[in-house]
Parts: sequence; C-alpha cells; structure tokens
Amino acid sequence: MKTFIVLALCCSFISSRATPLPFEFLDCDNPDVFEAVDTALKKYNGDSTSGNQFALYMVMEAKRTVGPDKQLHVKYRIQETTCAAEENKPWQDCDYKASAEAKTGECTAQVHINNVDGTSNVSQDCQIVPVPPKITHSQAVCLGCFHDIASDTLKVSEILKRAIQKFNKHSDEVSLFKLVEIKEAKRQVVAGWNYVIKYEIKETNCSKAQFQELTTECKTISQGRIGKCDAKAYESIQAEIVDVASQCKFPAEDVVNPPTLICAGCPRAIPNDSPELTELLKVSMEKYNSETNDDFYYKAGVIESATVQVGSHSSF
Repeated sequence: MKTFIVLALCCSFISSRATPLPFEFLDCDNPDVFEAVDTALKKYNGDSTSGNQFALYMVMEAKRTVGPDKQLHVKYRIQETTCAAEENKPWQDCDYKASAEAKTGECTAQVHINNVDGTSNVSQDCQIVPVPPKITHSQAVCLGCFHDIASDTLKVSEILKRAIQKFNKHSDEVSLFKLVEIKEAKRQVVAGWNYVIKYEIKETNCSKAQFQELTTECKTISQGRIGKCDAKAYESIQAEIVDVASQCKFPAEDVVNPPTLICAGCPRAIPNDSPELTELLKVSMEKYNSETNDDFYYKAGVIESATVQVGSHSSF
C-alpha cells in the first residue's frame, strides 16, 4: 500500500484596508469646479490630433474630496466647435458648430490639482456621440393615384383600338382616322383598373363611304387633319375592358378671307373732316352766297357722307 504524503503549505496574509476620504458636493458655478473642468477639457483637446476642438456645454455634477489638495470629481457635457484641433486655441474662444452638424459628448473626470507646485493630474473618460445622419427625403407611393405606365402594353393597345373604332363610327368626319402617336398613358388601381390615355389621330385616305373600318390600305395623308384625344377606360377585376370613352378635339382651321378688289375709277368714301372736303365746301359756299339773291348768307351744315372719284381729276 502506497503512502500518500500531503504537504500543506499554510500562508497567512496580512491585509489592511484604507478608509476613503469623505467628499462634498459643489455648486456647478463654483470657481474650483470651473478650474477642474477647464483643466480636464484642455487635456482632452490637447490629446486630439485631428478633427475639431470641443467646448464646455454643461456641468452636470461636481464633488470634492476633503483634503489639503484640490481633488474633484466632475461630470460634464461638451460640444464640437468650429476650431480645428491643430489650432491650439483656448476653447472659450471657439464657437459651437451648428447643432445638426456637431458631435457631442459626456465626460467623467477626476482632477487633482496641487496648489503648492501648480501641477495637475487628470483621469477622465469621454463618450463622444457622432453626428446623426441626415434624413433623406423620399416620396411615398400613392396607391390610389394615377401612375404612368408603358404605352406599348397590350391593354393600352386594346383600349385605343376600341376608342378609335368608336370615333370612326360615330363622328361626323367623312374619312377614317388612325392612331399616329401615344402621348401619355396612366393607370389607377380601384376594384380593377382605371386608364387615362392621351393620343393623336390623323385623317387617312379611306372614306367612310368606301370603308367601314380601318384596313392595311388606309394610310395617313400629309395634309390630313390631326385630332388630340383623351380616352378613359375601366378594366374589371376579371381583367376585361368593360367600358371605353373618348373625346377628340381638332384645331380650328384658319379662314382666309378673299382679297379686297380695288376699283380704280369707282367712288370711295372719305372722312367727313377731310381738309380737301373742308376747302371745297368753303369755296362752294362763297360762290353760292355771291350769286344768290337771298337776303341772308349761308354756311355749310352737318356732312352726313362724302365720296371721291379719281379720274383725270377728283370729283366729290
């Protein structure tokens, strides 16, 4: 039988416990608090090699350990300024960046200041909050609104075929018209689909007297009339085109008035206050008054109308 020898080493430890120094809370506007925060913030800015400096925004809490030297515990908030870190300017001389563009932070610091030799020791931790990303505006989809659709779909073709057939059948035009261009096509979701289509039609060489509907022989003519049309249609939930309505407008045709014929030897009207007419009346009245046997003189009254006829000489 083997004998096991257990060697026990007994060690005794002597421990001592230090009693923490008491502390007192300070007002945030206490000069010692500002000195401690200023010391801590200058160290934080001095340790930064890039970016911008930070400035004090708010002192949140301050307390001091009772003792011969200044030993303060401070919690404060900071905000990014417009001063670059390499400028080494006092943070009091820097302006805050705009809130929407500025980083912020919260710091907890222990600051020990030796009043005898003027030295300080700072131990602190700062949590910096980055600038929140800018909100990108986006447009929500309106489910009940009309939305553009491709103009070359089978449904659009079917709607326009029926719309043009109705127009050719019921319009007062003597010729058949055919589609030349689709300007716009939109669709709206309902209990099915509503369609709105804008398009143009043009007159063809096929007359209604000879053709009941469009055929491959019907071609648009260069001087043919062009109509601007709107079609509305409804597609049921069974995917059937139930109703098609359309309206076409044609631009007003310019009416050319026949040229006015000028008769060189015909009388033409002249203004009643024409200088020539006034002079003629003056001479006429003088001649009449000199030749008449009446006891009174006469003068011209109201002129109702006057004409002149041009020939070898003017006749009034």
